[in-house]
Amino acid sequence: MALKELFKRGISSLLKRKKTDPVSGESQKLITYTPEAKTQTARQLAKQDAQLPVKVDRKITDDLLMGETRQPAFGSSTYDWVMRKGPGKYSADEWIDHLTSTRKVNYKVFGKPTTRIERGPKRFTYDKGSRFAGKEATINKEELFDTNLATFDDFGNITGGLIGAAKRFGLKLSAQDIGNMIKMNPVNRLKPVEFGGVFTSPKVDTIFKGLNSKLDDLAKTNPELTIRYSNDIAPAFKDTKRRLEGLKRAIQTGDQNSIAKLYVNLRADLSDLKKSVAISQNSRVQINGVLGGIDELVRISKGGGNVRPVKYQNETSYTFQGGNNYRETVFVLDEPIIGNQKSMTNMGHYGDLKNNLFHVRYDTRITPDGKKAMVIHEIQSDANQSIAKQLTAKEAFKGERRINPFQKDIELDLLVNSRTKLLRDMDDAIAKNQFNKSRAISDDLKNVNQQINNTFRRGSVYNERSKFDYFPLLDADAYGDYALKFLMNKAAKEKFDFVAVMPFNKLHFRQGYKAGNERFYGYANGKGIDKRGQAVMPQLMKKAAKFNDSKAGTIKLSLSDPKKPYKEVMRDNFTYPESKGGKKIISDYHETASNAPMKGYKLIQENDPRLYFDAFAIEVKPNMAYTQKLYKSEGGLVVDIFKTL
Repeated sequence: MALKELFKRGISSLLKRKKTDPVSGESQKLITYTPEAKTQTARQLAKQDAQLPVKVDRKITDDLLMGETRQPAFGSSTYDWVMRKGPGKYSADEWIDHLTSTRKVNYKVFGKPTTRIERGPKRFTYDKGSRFAGKEATINKEELFDTNLATFDDFGNITGGLIGAAKRFGLKLSAQDIGNMIKMNPVNRLKPVEFGGVFTSPKVDTIFKGLNSKLDDLAKTNPELTIRYSNDIAPAFKDTKRRLEGLKRAIQTGDQNSIAKLYVNLRADLSDLKKSVAISQNSRVQINGVLGGIDELVRISKGGGNVRPVKYQNETSYTFQGGNNYRETVFVLDEPIIGNQKSMTNMGHYGDLKNNLFHVRYDTRITPDGKKAMVIHEIQSDANQSIAKQLTAKEAFKGERRINPFQKDIELDLLVNSRTKLLRDMDDAIAKNQFNKSRAISDDLKNVNQQINNTFRRGSVYNERSKFDYFPLLDADAYGDYALKFLMNKAAKEKFDFVAVMPFNKLHFRQGYKAGNERFYGYANGKGIDKRGQAVMPQLMKKAAKFNDSKAGTIKLSLSDPKKPYKEVMRDNFTYPESKGGKKIISDYHETASNAPMKGYKLIQENDPRLYFDAFAIEVKPNMAYTQKLYKSEGGLVVDIFKTL
């Protein structure tokens, strides 16, 4: 296929695609190319087409809001830093200096010491008057890549993206131009899809309150009515309420087996009561109302009423028993990703959702002093995990083996126009017998053609190794940070006190020894592999705590519901590989808990130390209910640590 036709197809598909404004949710068209542009010079065309897809006059608003007046879930500190540049247009070199920093690196060539300059992340501090005054933020390389502002060489120099194209053509860009690109980052359009969390629904809460009220009225109206329950004769509606409480807990945890059993038992209880000769017709009508409410609750718990039932609560290799209100959230990019093998891909654990990038699974547990913690069991990206394992850190953001197609049409148009100009210059050089100049132009043409081809062609194009699909937030640290901040925001809105993470030696060893899990989740003290260094999630919590005037450290969490004193205690045994010292883990967990004594169950009350285990957590602050900062920061540790409760 001819290059011209290949490009035409690619750019056509890009132009047909619509973008969604991350704040308003309204569809916005990409730039269109006017016929008149064809008669202009390459430089004129390039300057015109450097204008960005969305032209919106942004208002000066609070930090992280990216010029919008309402509170999005996430916002960019990079946007805030870009706007500091002020009015006017600036060269690519000026933007490169604004968005990156330089450092001198010492190394040796043939045994002789020398130095080179490398570019790294730019850090800045929010000014007085900001709600983050004095807080440090970092311009993250991954954010610049995901926005298609920049690709990088091995030394951190910007070589592509809009800023790279602007440098190649001598263009100047305004802060508004750069800011609009940041707003169109596909990460700003991720959508959370919730599984479970039924009890958090106001409708469900209302139904439960109504059913309890009806049962109380029935008990008052029929005080002498009894029912056989657990081989004992007891007041009928009192024990029906106990079963209803059990149904409530089962719905909270997403326990479908318990829901099914309790549903059958409740209907049997109430149907028997309706048949009693001692009960009035009015009470029978009330019982029918209770039965209808129970039917509705079960319907909702199975996915009715826009609630999705949880999928992996019973997968004990990566789910820890004993918590309440078990939930799952999947983050999807609900739009085609041009250039991937499939533009809309079904993959991994949640294959019914297209472009499901990563997920987080979590439940609720209690501290010894009665505070609530949202506890992370797992964060995983089926989309990016295998890709990240095959790319080096330098390859990930070079734009050769992994190409970001979002807003790529702007750079592509500049490249094609450059090619047109180079061809004209080549013809002119040959006509004038300027052979050295024609060879130089030929080299430039080869470079431009390769960049154009790389965008649309898959296969062995880079060191005979295949290209990879593009999904944003490649790094585990990046999607781990996103999931953490999503839960911090949710926890603040739902009045939780902590967000915690299950430590490796309590849950993640159940998959066998995986150094990646040990590094990612870490231990209760925040350490990583071999209990040395920093684990990923505790480190992200420390950085988030510093930015949000919070604390991060070790807390104690319940193995099961503290209000249910009788526990079915089970034990895990695990031995580390010999390379890790062969040490053993002996870890207790609670399979189930009960209000009443049962055979084989142990009495473990609220104040019993055996009820709790250590985990790393961040304290939830009210300000976390507002917009969270996108992308992790490099460097900077929190020194304020909790004492173990």
